[in-house]
Amino acid sequence: MLMTKRSLVAMAGAAALAWAGSVAAAESHADLVFVNGKVITVDPDATIASAVAVKGNRIVAVGDISAWRGPQTQVVDLKGRPLLPGFIDAHSHVEGMAGVEAHHIKVQAPPLKDGKAIIAELKKAQARLPAGAWLVGQGTYNQVMPTRAELDKAFPDNPVRLIWSAHDSLINHKAAEVMGMTRDFPDPAPGHSGHYERLPNGEVFIVRDAPAPWPAQAKFTYPELKDALRGVLDDFYLKKGVTTVSDMSSPLAYRALQDLRKEGRLPTRVRMNYFARDPKLLDVLEASGVVTGLGDDWLRIGGLKLAVDGVWGTTAAVYKPFWKGSGTTWLPNNTGGTAYEQDALDRIVLRAHQAGWQVLSHANGDRAQDMVLNALEAAQQAAPRRDTRHRIEHFGHFLVQDPERTEARLQRMARAGVIASPQVAFLWRLTDVNVREPDVKFFPMKTLIERGLYPAGGVDTIGTQNFATYPMFSIARAVNRDTKYGTVTQPEEAISVMDGIRMFTIWSAQANFLEKDFGSIEVGKVADLVVLAEDPLTASKARLADIPVDMTILDGKVAYAR
Repeated sequence: MLMTKRSLVAMAGAAALAWAGSVAAAESHADLVFVNGKVITVDPDATIASAVAVKGNRIVAVGDISAWRGPQTQVVDLKGRPLLPGFIDAHSHVEGMAGVEAHHIKVQAPPLKDGKAIIAELKKAQARLPAGAWLVGQGTYNQVMPTRAELDKAFPDNPVRLIWSAHDSLINHKAAEVMGMTRDFPDPAPGHSGHYERLPNGEVFIVRDAPAPWPAQAKFTYPELKDALRGVLDDFYLKKGVTTVSDMSSPLAYRALQDLRKEGRLPTRVRMNYFARDPKLLDVLEASGVVTGLGDDWLRIGGLKLAVDGVWGTTAAVYKPFWKGSGTTWLPNNTGGTAYEQDALDRIVLRAHQAGWQVLSHANGDRAQDMVLNALEAAQQAAPRRDTRHRIEHFGHFLVQDPERTEARLQRMARAGVIASPQVAFLWRLTDVNVREPDVKFFPMKTLIERGLYPAGGVDTIGTQNFATYPMFSIARAVNRDTKYGTVTQPEEAISVMDGIRMFTIWSAQANFLEKDFGSIEVGKVADLVVLAEDPLTASKARLADIPVDMTILDGKVAYAR
């Protein structure tokens, strides 16, 4: 049969219509759907659904997704497994972790048993290094260490530094000799938050949050730095279900993250917070116009961090002298110290506040926390701003049971909208002596939640607890209230698993100005998701930290599958 021009045109038109119809149908179909699961949405109604549909990088349906399934849709059958929002870590140190993983000797106890086991690990490293090399061991808070005498006997020719945390280090005689930290080495300047602990002969053997002439640390080349940062974000975060990390690293590290992004090798989203150790940094930032919120969903400028005091038991700024068992060692009548006088803190906080920064203040002690609140209130009065979301980092680690001052502090925080940013993973570090400290509530998450302070979940490891970056580890501590020694402390402060999940999802999102797009599974939000192997809401509480991550979905794509 001969085809007329009219019939050819009609056929072409019909084909075009059919093609257009198929395109329209494809455009209405999801790229990825999850079915037959337990979707823990973390929405305001704590909705539990069974399915989610994703198109591009956005969630387009929760619950009934039947209309979104098409022939090209990728279907993930959850087979009853839970689907949660991607975890958000509100306070981490990625560059510091990378350096420890690459350059420090692992001496954490546990898993090591005692000082002898630590010396054995140092001996292994000594055999690999040149004669007389520094031996730098990374431990964790409040752990057993070899005695100074044991270190001196085992390593007479090697300087040794054993680190409890970023704040406290034990050194041997050779290290003190090399650094000149002998009897005549001066104490820190008056007003400094740190101090040295000395032997009877005056030689320094413990450095507490104080300056020391440490040798130049092993440094990454720039390509090594990029690979190290990528490795940490991949192994310690993405594979643990963490899709966004609010980081505290150097400007050079943030340059490396930008390059990783350009190369398509950035494993997670990062919120880049700046540490104002150098007062000139604020000059540079102001001149550049960089301020909180600048960036995109992958790399965004976060807050400006100020370190106001040190750590509990030794260098945190408190009103009442530390109890004898509160820290690794003890000094009588020690009330810690601050890095700022009130006037100086007021000035830098006001300047950052006026420039539009979210201020993140490290303040472990109650005296330091009151100083921070004084500065924030004065800044707000001088330059009113809406929705500042200033934060106190580590608030609530140790809540002093001082009814008048503590009550006033909690009310001031709630009134000013100051966010509590604790790291409950550190409850694990408390010893059987520490937990007996009178007049203190340890990591009182329940109290903070009941006061409407909705704590943001973070881990804050710079090598001390890299194993704890999986948010379920922190959630397990908040629920079970147990330490590494098996002691359950103040069980009345235990929270629900659901509130633990909120800490590392929607509450962390809110603490980082991210809740419009992240932190819950709702239509319109970005599809950052995590599939767990077992339902945390029904699992044995003893198993919470051991539930594996089966899958991490980042920006609507499966980025990791176990």
